[in-house]
Amino acid sequence: MITMVRNMVLRTHNLINNYQSLNISVKVRTMNTMIRFNSTMANALRAQQRVRPKKEHGQVFKWILLMIPVGSFGLGCWQVYRLQWKLGLIDMMQSKTNATPVPMPSDYSKLENMEYLPVKVKGQFLHDKEILIGPRALIEQDSPFPRTGSLVSDPKRNQGWLVITPFKITETGEVILINRGWVHQNLRPKEKREPSMVKGDVEIVGVVRLTEKRAPFMPKNNPEKGSWFCRDLEQMSEYLGTAPVWLDARGIPDPPEGWPIPNQTRVTLRNEHLSYVVTWYSLSAATAFMWHRSFIRKLPLL
Repeated sequence: MITMVRNMVLRTHNLINNYQSLNISVKVRTMNTMIRFNSTMANALRAQQRVRPKKEHGQVFKWILLMIPVGSFGLGCWQVYRLQWKLGLIDMMQSKTNATPVPMPSDYSKLENMEYLPVKVKGQFLHDKEILIGPRALIEQDSPFPRTGSLVSDPKRNQGWLVITPFKITETGEVILINRGWVHQNLRPKEKREPSMVKGDVEIVGVVRLTEKRAPFMPKNNPEKGSWFCRDLEQMSEYLGTAPVWLDARGIPDPPEGWPIPNQTRVTLRNEHLSYVVTWYSLSAATAFMWHRSFIRKLPLL
C-alpha cells in the first residue's frame, strides 16, 4: 500500500515537472516569436522610411517638370495676344498715312497726337539751309519700278541720304522742316540736284513725324561738321532756327531724274511674334508628350 502511494506521488511530481518544463518552453517560443515579429516590423518600418522620401521626392520632381509644358503654353498664348496687338498697330499706322490730308494746325502742340497723319501746307523751300541725314536705305512704297530686291544687286546701289529742307509757311511765316525724300549718294552734292530745287510758293502734303530716338550704336549728330544721323527735332530746329516740326513729303513714287524720291515714311514695325508663337507652342507640345510618356505611361523616353 505504501509502495503504491509512493509511486503515485512520484508520478504526480513528474507530471508537475513536465508541465512546468512545457510551460517554460511555450513561453520561450512565444517570446522568440514576438521578438522575431518585432524585428521584422522594425525592419519593414525602416525600409518604408527609406523608400518614402525617394517616392515623395519623385512626386515633387514630377509636378515641377509639368510646369515646363504649362508655362510654355502660357507664353505661347501671350505671344498670340502680342501678335494681334502688333498687327493692329501696323494697320493703324498704315490707315493714318492713307487718311485724307488735313490743314496744318496753328497750335503745333497738337502734332504730338498726329504722328503718321498727313497734313497739307503752303509755302516755299529755303534750299540754302538744307541738310542731309544718312546714310539711309531707300524705302519703296507702291513703286511700279522697284529699285531694290535683287539678290545679285550691289547693296551700295540703295545707299543714300535724306534731303531735309526748311520750309517757310506762307500764312504764318514760321519755318518747319520737310523731308523732301531720298537721293542716291552720287546726288549728295547740291549742284547735281539744282533742277529739283523748286522756287516760289508750293503746296505740299506731308506725314507728321516726331523726334527719333538714337539707336545705341548710332553716332551722335555733329552739326558743326554737317553730320546728321538721326531725326533729333530739338537739336535740328535749334541749329537751323526752325520750329520743331517735321513732315515727310508725299508725292509721286518715281520723280524725274535727280529729284529726291518722296514717301520715305517707314510704317512697318519689327514683328517676330509669329515665330515666338510657333517656338513656345512647339516646346509645350514636345515637353507635354515627354512628361505623359514618362510619368503617366511609365515608358522610357527613347
